[in-house]
Amino acid sequence: MQKLTANSRQLYPFLIPYLILLILVLVFKILYSKEDIYFFINGLHFPAGDVFFPYMTEFGSTVTAVVACLLLLFVSYRSSVLMASSLILTTLINVPLKNLFFAPRPRLYFAGSAHPIYYVPDMEVLSNNFSFPSGHTVCAFTMAIVLTYITPRKTFGYLYLLLALLVAYSRMYMSQHFLEDVTAGSALATVVTIIWLSWFDSRPFLNDSRWNGSLSRKRNAA
Repeated sequence: MQKLTANSRQLYPFLIPYLILLILVLVFKILYSKEDIYFFINGLHFPAGDVFFPYMTEFGSTVTAVVACLLLLFVSYRSSVLMASSLILTTLINVPLKNLFFAPRPRLYFAGSAHPIYYVPDMEVLSNNFSFPSGHTVCAFTMAIVLTYITPRKTFGYLYLLLALLVAYSRMYMSQHFLEDVTAGSALATVVTIIWLSWFDSRPFLNDSRWNGSLSRKRNAA
């Protein structure tokens, strides 16, 4: 429990603004319906956004997650293993939840609706029952929390949070998810990753000095 508290303090630059935003989103959700929120966001499209958000959403993709784990090998083996294990764990929790809730994505949910819906041109819009929670959001928030934890300068947590939020928003902007999906994905990633960080830190064999080596230092030593 002490380790969990200590780790949470290290993540304050990420956690405090995130919790404030989470409360605001929950209040917003109480005041407005799922449909109202979706169509409000759907009405905020603009040309630059149609170019920017399809690229932004890739920061929550599997490819980005793999690249992040590989790049962290040049920082330390421990950081890479921590990132990889965190991503695997949150994914293993998220995928069964998608199957359990079997929630329709916006395109399927509004199939047959008379309300006009804007879709980003030349982008595939998924139409299945695996909307809740958002996998891209889970991935983005997991990476953001781990990066905040391993970065010496904790104020970078604000930047990592911003990037994760942009990924989450991109999923709604592109009509791949509802607000509920990305909110649940962010909360799942945040809670599970913080608990995992605490468990990881409490394992003596995972804190061995040999784990602090990196590929770059190994090459220099050779």
